[in-house]
Amino acid sequence: MTIQDLLDKCESAYYENNYSEVIDICDEILKHDFNNQRAIGYKARCLYLREEFKEALTLLNNAIILYPDNDYFISLKADVFMFKEEYGKAVECFEEILKIGISDEDNLNYIKREFSTCLSLRIDQLIEMEKYVDAWQCYSRMLEIESDNLQRPAMIERFKKHVKEYTSRVKYRQYYVKISSNEAKLKLIEFLKENGFKSNADSGLLFLIDVVDKTYCSISVDNVGDSDIISESKFYDKVNYYPRDQIVERQLHDEDGNLVYEGYTLNYSPYGFGKAYFANGNLYREGIFDIKGIVQGKEYYPSGRLRFEGQWALTRGYGPNAPWNGNAYGENGELIYSGKFEIKRGGVGWPMIQNPKGFPLEQKECPKIKYYC
Repeated sequence: MTIQDLLDKCESAYYENNYSEVIDICDEILKHDFNNQRAIGYKARCLYLREEFKEALTLLNNAIILYPDNDYFISLKADVFMFKEEYGKAVECFEEILKIGISDEDNLNYIKREFSTCLSLRIDQLIEMEKYVDAWQCYSRMLEIESDNLQRPAMIERFKKHVKEYTSRVKYRQYYVKISSNEAKLKLIEFLKENGFKSNADSGLLFLIDVVDKTYCSISVDNVGDSDIISESKFYDKVNYYPRDQIVERQLHDEDGNLVYEGYTLNYSPYGFGKAYFANGNLYREGIFDIKGIVQGKEYYPSGRLRFEGQWALTRGYGPNAPWNGNAYGENGELIYSGKFEIKRGGVGWPMIQNPKGFPLEQKECPKIKYYC
């Protein structure tokens, strides 16, 4: 069988998603033609799809030494790093591709879109690490890639807004809230009760608030580290209660008139505490909603049984927020997973649940709700 015959066979196996066979065929080709670029590309791609990242990177690094102008190898290396959420290394790969140059306009535009998504994810990663200078540099580069010719003051203002929005995202289900006065305490209790929170003790000025179970209680300052305590105004920020003049309580309905959401909204999209409903009227989700869906709370099956409780991670690429940490339940009520979820992200950031396996990102019957993103 000729090399071309093997390559044709390799291509057929690849499009049938038979990655093990592709790798075997490529190994056979490379025995006879050690530097066959198509075989190297197929094998590296399949190693990546099988999540054998170390082997894929070793193969790609050797291939790039041999063929430094092959942008496909570098692009695939970027995909591996993005999958592993090593966005800084992926950024370096995209910069190398643009340095080489791509003559085909469609391919160039595709690379730029991928690069922009990578930079966006890297910005949020740097903000989370409080590396704001590096985040600003990535932000400036992203605007260059997107050909967004903003004046510097506008760039700074938009970046500051992005940082503020990101750092206000809720990541924990429990908050230690120090209340500034009895008047502020009454206001906070009123807000919590309006949103379905319950308490058996509210005599002090330091509250432990659980936004998933919707409970709050007084707690002694001796049981909490100073660094863990936030003010009541910071708590409002974290649950998207402010800015009060922009956030409105309202009900949202679908095209058939069914109630799909009630609670706080921003620009007619869920934002803050609220409840979402299935078409049959049963509760779908309850908790804190953000620009791409829920971030804290609970989700139910159409039957009314609990499906998930905990936190969702904000998705910065395409797609909705994904379960991040909590308890997942089967349709019969059995606990099937507890802890941190393993999330895979494609090249454009779309989240896919790797563990627990077989737990869909979203339910087929979920209501169609427009989010503010």
